[in-house]
Amino acid sequence: MMVMDYLKRRAEEAAMQTEVERPSWVTDQNASLRAWEYVEQLKKEKALYVKRHHKVTDYLTKKAYQIKGADVANALNISRASLMNTSSYSPHFRDYLDNVNAELEAAKETKLRTAQKSTSRGSIRSRKDELVQANAELRKKVTELEKQKTEELVRYAFDQLPLPVKKKLGID
Repeated sequence: MMVMDYLKRRAEEAAMQTEVERPSWVTDQNASLRAWEYVEQLKKEKALYVKRHHKVTDYLTKKAYQIKGADVANALNISRASLMNTSSYSPHFRDYLDNVNAELEAAKETKLRTAQKSTSRGSIRSRKDELVQANAELRKKVTELEKQKTEELVRYAFDQLPLPVKKKLGID
C-alpha cells in the first residue's frame, strides 16, 4: 500500500512538472482551452512521428506531421470558421497553430538533413567505396601471406631432407 501511495505521488509530481503553462488567450469560458489542449496532444504525437521517420517518402502528405485547424475543429465538434476566424481567440489560436506547425516543419527538415548525411545502411556502417578499398587491401595482404607461407614451407621441407639427399640435389 505504501508503494502505491509513493508511485501515485511521484506520478502527480511529474504531471505537475510537465504541465505546460497555458497562454493568456486560453480560457475555460470558450473552446480555446479544449482546442489548445488538443493541439498540445497532437503536437506530441506529430513530434514523435517526426522522431521515428527519416525518409523523404514518409512526409509526402503534410497530414503526417502538420496540424490543420479543420482537423482540430472536427475533433472537438466546433465550427472551423469560429475556431479559426470569428472568435475572440481566433487570431491568437491561428498564430499558435502556425508556430506549432513551423516547429514541426523545422524538426522534420532537421531530421531529414541528418538522415541524408548519415551513410548508415542498416547494420553496414561503411560506405561502398570504403568497403571496396578495404577488400582490395585484404586480398593483397592474403596473397602476400600465402607467398610467405609457401616460402617457409619450402624452406622447412628442404631443412628436413636428409643430408645425402641434400648433397645429391646440390643444396648444402
